[in-house]
Amino acid sequence: MNAREFLGAQPGEDGSWRFAIGRELHGAFGGAFGGVVAAAAVMTARSVTDGRRPAALDIRFLRSLPAGTAIATPTILHAGRTLAGVSVDITTEDARLAARATVSLVADDALAPVDGEDDHRQLPTYDEGKSWPRIGAPIIETLDPRTVPWSDRGEAVAIQVPWEDVERTSAEAACLPGDMCVGPPVVFAPAAAGLAHPNPDLSLRFAAPIRSQDVIGVGRLERVHAGLATVAIEVWSGGAIVAVGVSTSTLLKPT
Repeated sequence: MNAREFLGAQPGEDGSWRFAIGRELHGAFGGAFGGVVAAAAVMTARSVTDGRRPAALDIRFLRSLPAGTAIATPTILHAGRTLAGVSVDITTEDARLAARATVSLVADDALAPVDGEDDHRQLPTYDEGKSWPRIGAPIIETLDPRTVPWSDRGEAVAIQVPWEDVERTSAEAACLPGDMCVGPPVVFAPAAAGLAHPNPDLSLRFAAPIRSQDVIGVGRLERVHAGLATVAIEVWSGGAIVAVGVSTSTLLKPT
């Protein structure tokens, strides 16, 4: 299975894309899992930028996406020699706006072919992890996330990317652990005990390609203030960081 098949992606005649996001891809707070929605936005942005490489994603989840077809419509904001910016609106079939993303993509032939030294480390394996309870969200059954030990501050979750063309779709793949790891550090925060904590946004910067289906998302709770929790994100694979980011969780009053 490739990434397009997993997301049920079909290009439309007007430049938009249709994604078949079933109930099995839904998250904990109703509607499609944010990592899947983010991956769909990145894939859509790629389609209008002539092979450029995604460098950054910022997405706002505005309302839940029900099971069925989501429609992603790209708008090119800027297309320079080095950088292109694309806005992607994701709507329900009845045209209600559910998410808005901005994706930056770079032209490889405009960049200097330089690399820094990789800070490789021994990562825990997926098989070493403890599976999450199969309750609360269908996406847990689908992706089978596992808590793995992490020597630094933060809560680490390992998944296996559910498609084979991982290196070609590294940015899309990074969205899955990037969003999956936001919840655990908030769950364990005393200030958030017993509160629902959906995350209405996700920002990622894609640092390097993913060359393995095994990936780890690490979430670190940086601050809780006035009902908002700020979580720093790292995505690791192959012994090195492949993406970094941040997300906000909203701590909701009990109903």
